[in-house]
Amino acid sequence: MTGIYAEQGESMVLNMKLVGPTMPVPELETFLPALGVVLPLGSRLEGGTASVTLAMEGPANRLVTSGSLALNNTRLTGFDLPKKMAGIEKLAGIRGGPDTEIETLSAGVRVSPEGASAQDMKLVVPAMGELSGAGTVSPTNDLNFKMRATVHTSVLLAEMRNTPILFTVQGTCANPIFRPDLKAVAEEKVKSVEGGLKKTAEGLLKGVVGRKKE
Repeated sequence: MTGIYAEQGESMVLNMKLVGPTMPVPELETFLPALGVVLPLGSRLEGGTASVTLAMEGPANRLVTSGSLALNNTRLTGFDLPKKMAGIEKLAGIRGGPDTEIETLSAGVRVSPEGASAQDMKLVVPAMGELSGAGTVSPTNDLNFKMRATVHTSVLLAEMRNTPILFTVQGTCANPIFRPDLKAVAEEKVKSVEGGLKKTAEGLLKGVVGRKKE
């Protein structure tokens, strides 16, 4: 950690940078809530490493922390992610277990008194596939995330593998709730139809122009 701090009136103002590559996760678990990482109730991280690059600015009682966070090759014990996501029809066939193996979890994070946010989030779970998205966590730990999952497991039918599945994560950090994002699915279908109509129109126009030239 490097930087400066100074007293301003009754406040301590900080301008610090924290760089920590490949740090053991178990030794950092109590520090994670300060980075906006609150684990589901009854779960904990075991093994693996964490890498952080963070900037901390402002008064100590209203500190704003931003930067990047990554966890690698760790296990979230006491939390069965496939089971939690079984309410999403296309994911109902995936078999889980009492723990969730995490190959990679990375995101750009920002934590302030107003809450936390995560951007460019990427989660690779070998039992399922790759999850990505972004969202926010309120000061009371309420979740509002929009995500997509690309499943590459042999449990699913061949035509469903590697097909993005859109969903939301709401509820709280202690009890996250996964639901299909029906609005996003409808928007994607509309875009697909519009794209198909555009290609058809372009094809017809080219055909008409081609015949005129002949």
